[in-house]
Amino acid sequence: MGGQNGKADPAARRGGAVDHLRRSEGRATGVRVIDAHTKQTTEYYARIIFVNAACLNTNLILLNSTSRRFPTGLGNDSGVLGQYVMFHNYRGNIVADYDGFPDGYYYGRRPTTAFMPNFRNVGKQETSGPASRFLRGYMVAFSAARAGWQRGSGQAGFGADFKDDLSDPGAWHVFMMMQGETIPKKENHVRLSTDQKDAWGIPQLVTSIGYDDNDLKSMQDFMTEGSEMLDKSGCKNIRPYDDHRNPGLDIHEMGGVRMGHDPKTSMLNAHNQLHSVKNVFVTDGACMTSTGTQNPSITFMALTARAVRYAVNELKKKNL
Repeated sequence: MGGQNGKADPAARRGGAVDHLRRSEGRATGVRVIDAHTKQTTEYYARIIFVNAACLNTNLILLNSTSRRFPTGLGNDSGVLGQYVMFHNYRGNIVADYDGFPDGYYYGRRPTTAFMPNFRNVGKQETSGPASRFLRGYMVAFSAARAGWQRGSGQAGFGADFKDDLSDPGAWHVFMMMQGETIPKKENHVRLSTDQKDAWGIPQLVTSIGYDDNDLKSMQDFMTEGSEMLDKSGCKNIRPYDDHRNPGLDIHEMGGVRMGHDPKTSMLNAHNQLHSVKNVFVTDGACMTSTGTQNPSITFMALTARAVRYAVNELKKKNL
């Protein structure tokens, strides 16, 4: 959260809330934080406040920032704060074996992997074929590795021959996973608990988020298409599976403080300002209205840079 005129140990801060409005101007005055160790409350004042606590915590902070003017959360005139939360669907996976390249190996930490961009419903919704059965699409990630000595941990064996066998890399295995777009829904939401608080007295966040039929159809399409790709690549023993993970065991949460032109259906304007509190900006994943299929962090960074430039210019014009 931007702008502070005091000092405190950042590691000792916990939770917090955007402070009460300066009613005559319709502006937030600053940020209130709680020391994680002493539980002492400190307030920091700023002319402009950027809330970038990561999607769910940003929702938590704004939901906890209540006043007479905003009894259900700062800037929540529309009533959509905490709603339309989205995430990426990683439930679909495929593993396979590959016979070949016995003399090949890889070295180093391998900090990245191969990605295939979305090829379903690109540009517009397909009206025929498999992709017509679901909305949006998915990106695909690939990796390949050779089995290591750990493969012998569950098998019987002893002696030099057994050791020498495990010293050589095992067969190649291929792994594929989907990164699917989930559709924003009002039902997928977060809210404050009415009876559960954390150690600092802050109401905890309740998540009510799940997959729907569209997510399952998209996953099934990935399994079908991915298995066919691996088969044509010469892979054997192809095994698609749904890991049935719950939302929240992934990454890339988005939404809840969505942008939009209409203050009746959104929280933020085109400059990432709260419609009702012009000196508060939200530029992390909470501002998003859709997920796409690609990694979103660079988009958050671009939105932040754009919003900062706008805020600085407005400050110079004395509009903020």
